[in-house]
Amino acid sequence: MVRYGTLDDLSDILEMLKLCKEDMKKRGLHIWDDTYPTADLIKEDIESGNSIVFDDGNHVIAFLVYYPNVVDHNEDLYNDHKNPVLIQRVMSHPSYRRMGHAEAILRYVETLGYSSIRLLTRDVNVYSVNLYKKLGYSVITTAINGTDTMQFCEKVL
Repeated sequence: MVRYGTLDDLSDILEMLKLCKEDMKKRGLHIWDDTYPTADLIKEDIESGNSIVFDDGNHVIAFLVYYPNVVDHNEDLYNDHKNPVLIQRVMSHPSYRRMGHAEAILRYVETLGYSSIRLLTRDVNVYSVNLYKKLGYSVITTAINGTDTMQFCEKVL
């Protein structure tokens, strides 16, 4: 079931985060580490009232946070400037990947009344890149960050 996150979900989300970080490390991805995202940041995400989770009835197995009307330094490149939402920290429990849970929470954000969804990903994170492509996100611009290429993406609704 897709719903808003609550502080009761924090332990499930932190365990999922730990597993996601371990999985990324095994795959040679240095995206999330001991310094980001932190437990305090995830708690703030939940307390903001802007976190979405997928709960399978026993545990939270997917998570994201969204920020309404965020403007960034690439604003001129985006297609829609009226009512955008920025998504961050999309995660799916490694044992439940490729089952549609991350897709479900992303699609839920589409129903919240925003005119476009924006997100940032890295080209080396193949799971995310493929999911966002499948869901109709367009790469607006790219930027080099160390050895990775950052992709600024948008989906106009």
